[in-house]
Amino acid sequence: MKLDKTHLLIAGAALISLACAIGILAFLSSKSGEAPQKSAVTPVKKPATAVKISAPKSAPPDVIRPSLLGLRGALPSFVALPTTVAPSSTMIAHSPSGASVPALFAQTANAPSTTLPTPSSSPEDDSLVEGTISAISSKPSGDASTPPPLPPRRPIDLEVIAQANSVNAPDALPPTTDVSSSLTTAVGPPAQVIDAPIPPPRPRDLTGAEASATQSVLDSATQAASALTSGARPSEATLRPAQEESFQQPPPKLGMGDPVFVRIFKQEGQLELWLKKNGKYHLYKTFPICKWSGRLGPKEKEADYQSPEGFYSVSARQLNPHSNYHRAFNVGYPNAFDKQNGRTGGLVMVHGACKSVGCFAMTDRGIEEIYGFVEAALRAGQRDISVHIFPFRMTEANIVKETGGSWLAFVGGPNYSQWNNFWRNLKQGYDLFEQNAEPPVAFACGDHYEFGTSPAACKRVAGW
Repeated sequence: MKLDKTHLLIAGAALISLACAIGILAFLSSKSGEAPQKSAVTPVKKPATAVKISAPKSAPPDVIRPSLLGLRGALPSFVALPTTVAPSSTMIAHSPSGASVPALFAQTANAPSTTLPTPSSSPEDDSLVEGTISAISSKPSGDASTPPPLPPRRPIDLEVIAQANSVNAPDALPPTTDVSSSLTTAVGPPAQVIDAPIPPPRPRDLTGAEASATQSVLDSATQAASALTSGARPSEATLRPAQEESFQQPPPKLGMGDPVFVRIFKQEGQLELWLKKNGKYHLYKTFPICKWSGRLGPKEKEADYQSPEGFYSVSARQLNPHSNYHRAFNVGYPNAFDKQNGRTGGLVMVHGACKSVGCFAMTDRGIEEIYGFVEAALRAGQRDISVHIFPFRMTEANIVKETGGSWLAFVGGPNYSQWNNFWRNLKQGYDLFEQNAEPPVAFACGDHYEFGTSPAACKRVAGW
């Protein structure tokens, strides 16, 4: 194989490159071998322009220590911090031009020190405030037993407060310390006290039922205490029978469709509506009679403008829902008794419109309610409704008073002595209802009424 010029040039260049590489490696190895011999660094001398700056006297060293210890993390790894430095020996060299190297820290005996490279400064850095470093007390960063930085001391005012509140050391306060001013400085001015309303006092004396109840309780307690003290047995409470009203049942609920009974009193001007529930009639409501015609005593003939008296009955045929007087029902005059005694007339009604010519006139509102119950009872199956009409409430005193048997007859008032026997006959039927709460069945027996049984010569009073 024949080599040409090109191959020779390439081989020569490779040999030259290899020789250069070997020379560089040899030079570098010789440099690295010389580094351990130059590890000793001469101590940094104090420059002529060094300025001694000490910490302010008002700030204690312990306050500045934590901030300076924090600078250790920002220093280069090759800087060896001194173990102990006195605060008075701290010096910082500063050059306005930025060309000199600052001396960081002073060393103690037998402690090596190094010099930090000084970064280039600019004119803007000159306007900044010079840092103040008073002391650094720590071990080298590589020591694992380095204690954590101490916290800053409490403010003096709070320390004064703690000493003032301490019981064990009351004399620890400085003789010239004003505790009140310290409290004001540390805590601030006292908050304004708001006057809250005072609740009213409880009344000393109770009045009325509360006082009597309280007094009775106190008396009972006093008696019991005295009985126990004397050894006597307290007397047992006396049982009293309950009042009769306590066992009365509440009134039943009355409504439309219940059997109906009507009573009318002329002198009192009242109409009573009774409803039957549980086999007994109960007073549902008393309606005022707006107007009735004539005077006391029965109706005897037509156009005498008298209102009838006696026992009557109303059936469904006697209802008139389209009356000229709103609502109306015929009482059934003349009944069997009236016919037996020759009495004439008719069309005696209980109606509304408050107008009467021999009738019993009610208000429209009153007759509306009365008529509704009467109609509902007849539709529910009641054959006829009893309507008892009395001159007044049939008591013995009223009869004597109206028939002239009292001293009022000498005054010159109206005398109804001719109706004495008639009214006493009406009183018999009145008393039967008052005793039994059931309207009696009336029979016409000539000149008087019979109740309960049906004599052969009598005719029952019934509706149409």
